[in-house]
Amino acid sequence: MGFFKRNYDKPGPGVSKDEPQKNAFLRFWEIYFRKFFSLSKVNMLFAIPTIICLVLITFIQSILPNGPFSFLTNYLLVLIFPFLGGLTYVCRNYAREEHAFIFSDFVDAVKANWKQFLGNGFISVTLYTLLYIAINYYQSQLSNSWFFYIPFALCVILAILAIFAEFYIPVMIVTFNLKLRQIYKNAFIFAIMGLWRNILILFIFGVVWFIFEFISYWIVIHLLVSAIVSFFFLFSFFGFLINFAVYPLIDQFMVQPAKNQNKPQIEKNESEEDNEPTFRDSLY
Repeated sequence: MGFFKRNYDKPGPGVSKDEPQKNAFLRFWEIYFRKFFSLSKVNMLFAIPTIICLVLITFIQSILPNGPFSFLTNYLLVLIFPFLGGLTYVCRNYAREEHAFIFSDFVDAVKANWKQFLGNGFISVTLYTLLYIAINYYQSQLSNSWFFYIPFALCVILAILAIFAEFYIPVMIVTFNLKLRQIYKNAFIFAIMGLWRNILILFIFGVVWFIFEFISYWIVIHLLVSAIVSFFFLFSFFGFLINFAVYPLIDQFMVQPAKNQNKPQIEKNESEEDNEPTFRDSLY
């Protein structure tokens, strides 16, 4: 399925409804540069708690002895996840060419969704830790028996699908009134349905990582450059990229069906938790 397939933006004032839409690739950069300074601001809002959390993890790891349970400090990364709600909400609105109040919407999205983002954080850290251990173990056993190729391949596939699912989980949390298990179910479905766009997002991640590695070899002050880029641009760029890429799929298969059923907003119902998706297009 195409990366930028399907149009979901609203024409601005004065744009004729008959005017042909611009190429989606061009629209991406047009919106990004139009919202560049706003995205930089929301990037800083997300970067500040992220930096504090990473400093805390580094400090705790420095005072704790290395041992079999030293990986537990990784769970401090969960503290970053609620702030992902604010970043996602603002980036989603910009990707849909809708307005967002940078600070107030960021804070309100964090307050409204922090429980589910914390839950997702604990699940994600646990899953990735177990997969990392399993992949390393089965890889070390490949030379002993061909049988280990089976669990090794399954773990690698699951890890890739889990990464793809993470592209969809945050935007579904800020958009729908769904239980976390329903969000995970939908996210893994989208991880397969949107395979090509997911691969392309991952490829762009890889390109950016390669650029940072290239900088580290040629620029003496690469740490300073990396810090500046991360603080002002990096998080919001990927937040906008992911939302621009994945929201059309969510809109097509979840938002529009809910609207077509004349149910633009449905309260969460315990007895109907497996029914149609519950749409919440605002924080309120």
